[in-house]
Amino acid sequence: MVEKGREDTRERVSVPLTRFHNNTGEFLDLALVQPVTLTKHDRVVLTICEAGYFERLETFAAANGGPVPPRG
Repeated sequence: MVEKGREDTRERVSVPLTRFHNNTGEFLDLALVQPVTLTKHDRVVLTICEAGYFERLETFAAANGGPVPPRG
């Protein structure tokens, strides 16, 4: 479970992969509102976010000369 009041902040939530695995639906729902970073042995492995947010990041990076990984 996410701590009460945590949903209202824009602070990134960090979750161990095991906890994500055991509560997938909860964290997928949360990722629609704010990025959720998954960790393994206290190292960042992956960050999940809402698709529109990711597309805006790609557009911003492309417009500012940043690296945009190829899709496919």
